Amino acid sequence: MINNNSNDVKLSKFRDPEENFCFKAFSHSWVAINPHPKGIIQFIGSFVFGSFPINSYKYLFQNLFAQGYTIFVFRFPLTPLKFDHWKVATNLLKEEYTLRVEIIRFLTQNGKTSHNHLEIYLNDSNYYWLGHSLGCKYISLLEILSNDCEQRKLILQNSLGNRYNQKLIALLDSVDMIREKAEQEISELLSKPISINKYFIQDQPSILLAPEISNTVTINRINIPKNKPLSNFELLVSPNARETKRMITQSTNLFNLTGVISFAQDCIAKDDVTFLVQQLSLRRFLPPFHKESFGWHFEPNGIQIEYLGTCINQIFAELTQR
Repeated sequence: MINNNSNDVKLSKFRDPEENFCFKAFSHSWVAINPHPKGIIQFIGSFVFGSFPINSYKYLFQNLFAQGYTIFVFRFPLTPLKFDHWKVATNLLKEEYTLRVEIIRFLTQNGKTSHNHLEIYLNDSNYYWLGHSLGCKYISLLEILSNDCEQRKLILQNSLGNRYNQKLIALLDSVDMIREKAEQEISELLSKPISINKYFIQDQPSILLAPEISNTVTINRINIPKNKPLSNFELLVSPNARETKRMITQSTNLFNLTGVISFAQDCIAKDDVTFLVQQLSLRRFLPPFHKESFGWHFEPNGIQIEYLGTCINQIFAELTQR
C-alpha cells in the first residue's frame, strides 16, 4: 500500500502480483507503468477521495491498467480552501511535463521498454485525461487554455473582465517555461530534438466522470441568477462556476475530443452534466459522446467497476479516431 506522504520511488508501491500492477511515486504523483502501453491516462479525482486516490480508485485503476494503459495519478488538493483553480489546473500540466521526463529517464536507464513503446510517451496525442467530479473542472480549464494565444486571450478577456490580469498571464507563462525545460531534458536523454505541444492539452482526448464544475462540493448547488452580481465567495474563487461556464460556451473550437459519463442516480453533478452535454452537442463532431450508467456520484470509487472501465476504454478508442 502506498504511503501518501512519501516520494520515495523504491518504497512507495502498491502491487497486484496477478496483474503485475504496481504504482511508483514520481515527482508529486504516482505512475503505474504498463509494459505494453496503448496510451497514458492522466487522472485527477474528486474532492476528498481524490486526495487519497490510490486507495479510493483502486479497482478502477486496476481495470484500466489491465486494458493496456499506463496511468498517471495526480493528487487533488487536500484543502477545501484552494480557491485559485487556475493554479491547480496549470500545476497539473506542469506535473505532466515533469512526469514525462521522469518516466522516460526511468525507462531508458532501466531498459524497461522497447523503442516502439518509448515512442508512445513522446507522442502528445497518446496522453488522455480522465477526471471525476470536481477534478473535471481542472481538465475543463486546461481545455479552455488550449486554443491559440489570440483566441485564448479573447475568451479570457470576455469571460473574466479585470480578473484576466498579470497574475494569470504570469501563471500561463510559467507553464511554457516548464514545458521548454522538459523538452530540453528529454532531448538530452534521447540525444535527439523533442517537442511538446505548446497548446496545452490540444489533441488529447478527455473523459469527464460525473463532472462537477462548481466552486465547492455544496455551495454551488444553489442556483445563482445569471445577471446577479458576484457574491463575496464567488469573487474568492478563480474562476468561479459562472465564469467557467461562460468560457466553455465561448470555446466553440474546443471540447471536440471530450466525452461525458454520468450516473442516473447522481444528484450532485446533474446540472453540470446537462450543461456540458448541451455544449458538446454544439461542437463540430456529432453526436456527442455521453454515456449514462446506473449508479450514483461516487460510482468510480466502488468495487464493481467492470462496466465503467469498459465504457471508458471504448470512449477513448472512439475519441482517438476523430
